[in-house]
Order: sequence, then structure tokens, then C-alpha cells
Amino acid sequence: MRAFIETRDADAAARVPDLLAELGVTVADELVGAVRTYRLTPSTIDPEHTEHVFVYVHGGAYVLNAGRAGLAEAALIAARCGIQVVAVDYRMPPAEPFPAGFDDVLKVWSALSGEFSPTSFAMGGTSAGGGLVLAVVQELLATGRPVPGSLFAGTPWSDLTRTGDSYVTNEGVDRLLISYDATLALAARAYAGPHALTDRRISPVYGEFDGFPPTMLVSGTRDLFLSNTARVHTKLRKAGAESDLLVFEGVSHADYALEATSPEHHLTYAELNRFLLQHLTAQ
Repeated sequence: MRAFIETRDADAAARVPDLLAELGVTVADELVGAVRTYRLTPSTIDPEHTEHVFVYVHGGAYVLNAGRAGLAEAALIAARCGIQVVAVDYRMPPAEPFPAGFDDVLKVWSALSGEFSPTSFAMGGTSAGGGLVLAVVQELLATGRPVPGSLFAGTPWSDLTRTGDSYVTNEGVDRLLISYDATLALAARAYAGPHALTDRRISPVYGEFDGFPPTMLVSGTRDLFLSNTARVHTKLRKAGAESDLLVFEGVSHADYALEATSPEHHLTYAELNRFLLQHLTAQ
């Protein structure tokens, strides 16, 4: 697993400089709450976003995309929405299983929300990043702490067990994830360590959604995590939270983020920007 992670992360990190240059996004290293983060600034900040910040939590099955390897979607959000982004470089297995990454995101949020109005921040990510965001917000609500003004959970890995219709129906159809019974199964166990995969801090679909801020969800009809996304949407709606669900025809897991020339890509981030402008407040 270590060799696989190092190879994948090196390849991802090598692509980031060209993407940053293409998008006109600059990156600065920062420590926030004693956690390593990256602040991404677009060449032009939308005047309506001058007092807003997007806290980004990267995906990668909780084992991939450490360091600058995890900045691709953060850069896309910064550029497409014209908003400053703070990307959290949270600790991951095999060296640091749960609750290390979970705690890191909580520390970053505590530091930022203690300095500025919590509702001026959005928080989000794709896949494992989306799942981790949902779990962190459940923890914030359970402990009586403030939550962000809005959330983005792109095809969230909200259930690390193999539960849900699309784990079966989209097996071999999803061109990225392909099957649970490969990398995902190993990553789930590596992340959870001795903890149950159904622990709501690990699989937030088993937690409560009362009091959640407005949440935007994205998936596709070929996404292995379509059921994960749909189940979260249903629980949010049952809890009385605002939840926008965007499902694309013929799209596999995270294609909207990976295929930057596709209409689905541009619609996703245009909708995300609209959602942020609708729900975020001034600092």
C-alpha cells in the first residue's frame, strides 16, 4: 500500500503546478491550528466573495493525495468560484489512521471559526473529502460548536461498508472506482483501524443530520457512490435541512472534477458558486 500511495501521490503532485498556472491560482503554505494547510488565491476574487473562505478537504479514499497532490480540486474551486480556499493537509493512513485526519479538520475549523464569523465559511470536498466534512459537521453539532454557512459534499464516501444498491449495480460500470472489493476495501480498513466502519465519525450516513447547514451534493448515474450520496440527501431532507442534489447522466465517480472541459464540470462549479453566494454571510 505504501508503494501504491507514493506512486499515485507523486503523479498527482507533478500535475498540480501546470494546473495552478493554467488557472491563475497561487498557493501559500500556512499552519492553521497547528495543522498544515495551503491557502489558494485566484487571480481575481469575486467581489461578492471578498469576505468568504472555502475550507477544502481533499479526497483519495483517506489514503491518497497528501501534500500538494491534493490541491487539484481546491484550485478549481478557487478559480471557478473566485474565492479564497484553505485546503487541509490532514494526516492519513497507513502512518496515521482515524482519528488523526478527523481531528486535523476539527482543529483547522476551530481556529478559523474562532477568528471570523463561521457563516462566512463554506466547507467541502469530493469523495473521502465529502465524507469527512459530513462527519466533522456532525461532531460540531453534537458538541454544540458553530458550523459553516454551507457545505459541498461531492459524491461523498459516507458509508465505508459495502452497503447500498450502487455498490452492486455500478460495479464495473464506474470507470474510476470500479469495485469496492479492491482499493476501497483496503483503504476503509486502513483508515478505520480498530474502530467499526459504521461509527458515524467514519461513516457519517449512520449519524444524525439535524441542524445541518445547507448542503450541495453531486453524483452520477455510473457512480459507485451514487447510493452513498442519495442516502445522505434523504437523511438531510428528513432532518429538515436544505439539500441540493445534482445527478449527472452517464457520469462515473468524481468525473465532474476530473474532466475539466466537460459541461458537467462547468455546471457543477457554477452551481456551487450560486449555492455559496446564496448562503454565505460577511465576516
